[in-house]
Amino acid sequence: MSEETKEKVILKYVCPFCSETFTALNALKGHAMTQHGSKPEEKGWGMENYPYPMGPAYIECDEMRCVGCGICQMACSMKHFGVINKELSRIQVRKYLLPLPKAVQATCLQCRDEERECEKACPVDPPAITFDKKSLHMVVDADSCLGFKCGKCREACSADAVRFYPSVTKKAFVCDLCDTENTGDRAPECVNVCPYTALYFREATERFGHKIQDIMRKHPDEKADWIAARLYPLRRDSMGNPGWR
Repeated sequence: MSEETKEKVILKYVCPFCSETFTALNALKGHAMTQHGSKPEEKGWGMENYPYPMGPAYIECDEMRCVGCGICQMACSMKHFGVINKELSRIQVRKYLLPLPKAVQATCLQCRDEERECEKACPVDPPAITFDKKSLHMVVDADSCLGFKCGKCREACSADAVRFYPSVTKKAFVCDLCDTENTGDRAPECVNVCPYTALYFREATERFGHKIQDIMRKHPDEKADWIAARLYPLRRDSMGNPGWR
């Protein structure tokens, strides 16, 4: 192939926070530093070194990358309770047969005010579960929360992200982005330890004219049905019993 007929390839770099594209890596670095946070560490420029979001943010789950290892659950329970117990994790990994095994994550999306059904459902005034506008994540008031006997916040959450574990704590617990001291120092451990980069810590931006949380706030069962329709267009019974045997 001659030089004249070769197709010109333009390499573009995409900002992980706002999806703006750049033709040079240095331009992306400068944009990320000035628009989304501090200077990345000098040891590299991988996803693990991207600056954390400065404004409202959430954990985005990439179900197609998740292999169900549960390391995120272990890290979360260690961060908050000092033990490895997946039931104490604020992020859950559900297992499904679609008909092949598939893992689907479930965690709080730090919903905006008008979409925060858990807070609306709380019978306490003021609500025991709410979004702290200073630390920019969900918090639960241990003194006013009525606990698992109430459970209205869990029932209202369409993502099934509110957790209870009565033998350890009576109150509800929900993802606080690992800011255990409620100081605004958000550094989610699950994102840091995921070996398959199936979790992202993203700024709460808009996509297709909607806040991204509104698009992703789905129950794991509903996500599993969508994944099954994408990966296995045939009916489940037809795959298990194809009819030609």
